Amino acid sequence: MTELKPVAEAQDAIFSMMGQARTENCSLQAAASRVLASDISAMLDHPAANISAMDGYALASGGNRLEIGAVAQVAGEAAAGHLSATTITSGMALRIFTGAYLPEGADCVALQEDISRDGNKITLNEAVKAGQFVRPKGMDFHADEIILRAGQILGPRHLALASLAGFTTLPVRQRPVIAILSSGDELVDVGTIPKAGQLINSNSIFLAQALTRAGAKVIDLGILPDKKGALISALEAGHAEYKDFDMIVCTGGASVGNHDHIAGDLIEDSASQIDFWRIAMRPGKPLIAASWQKIPFLGLPGNPVSAGVCALIFVLPALRHFLGLNARPEIHTLPLDSELPENDRRQDYIRAVYKTDENGTIRVKPLGKQDSSMLRNFCLADALILRPPFAKAAQGGESVPVIDIDASL
Repeated sequence: MTELKPVAEAQDAIFSMMGQARTENCSLQAAASRVLASDISAMLDHPAANISAMDGYALASGGNRLEIGAVAQVAGEAAAGHLSATTITSGMALRIFTGAYLPEGADCVALQEDISRDGNKITLNEAVKAGQFVRPKGMDFHADEIILRAGQILGPRHLALASLAGFTTLPVRQRPVIAILSSGDELVDVGTIPKAGQLINSNSIFLAQALTRAGAKVIDLGILPDKKGALISALEAGHAEYKDFDMIVCTGGASVGNHDHIAGDLIEDSASQIDFWRIAMRPGKPLIAASWQKIPFLGLPGNPVSAGVCALIFVLPALRHFLGLNARPEIHTLPLDSELPENDRRQDYIRAVYKTDENGTIRVKPLGKQDSSMLRNFCLADALILRPPFAKAAQGGESVPVIDIDASL
């Protein structure tokens, strides 16, 4: 019996091939969805000084509670962006607006609706204590405090925070450049009406979009004929035109049929090395992990679902590892909606949907047909039920491990 590599070992081997993306500095405007390469610390305090959180009157409490009936003389006003040179002492007040710096000596704010004003005299209708309605200097963050951690995927909130902390550029991981190919005489490009015996190359669409969404720049090297040496010729031509790749992903031609040449081309090429070929999973058994000119190479099965599941379990996690992110797909458990038979020696990834029962409990229901050519079922699936090798039969209601499928894929 042929030895098949366990999935976890295959993932480890692939991750070890990947290395890590280099770092570049990127403007805030161009950093959206990029991965932060190192921790960053604020250059500024925010707020930069004690500021008023409300419209009202800045007062000096001297650390004591100012009681109802206390009187103060108004000595001017301060608004956001306009500083007051007045120093406030006991018995004085400054008309102040939200966001304005507190004047020297002031340490609290009385709300405008909590005072009575007669000319330049105010009387407190509510007690005020030190620090009330004041945002202290550095309340959000202080200079030299870490505000964003390496590995953060930068969204609008993070970029706004970085700008407030004084940054105009950020250190990010370079976008990985990934070459994709498809192998098979039966394949035709998207937009071509297939003739008898032909098939539209849907795998290239899935891979290009999935990898782009995950942060990569994708270069499509096209369709390979079922011909010995075609893989190496295409890689050499692509490398000459586009220079360096960080990873190569090929679908199809990874099996052992007479028309499958991917493994043979790699074995015979002096610049290539196969790490492993065939893994203990379903779908996706004939996966190849190799290198070409020291560039990581993953050869996926050609069936659309096999290619898609292998992309979810190996390709996208490898890209995340390369970018310094948590790589392994997250696994959680849910109760089954129906029973499952016992499993054989291969780890099974069963396409499934979520169902909510009459009690509001979310259950996971296997889709009826699991053929690896059925792309529509793969599109319908919310998740993959993970069935370990030799798992015993599972009954309805029994908890099983589940991997969510990102709804954007």
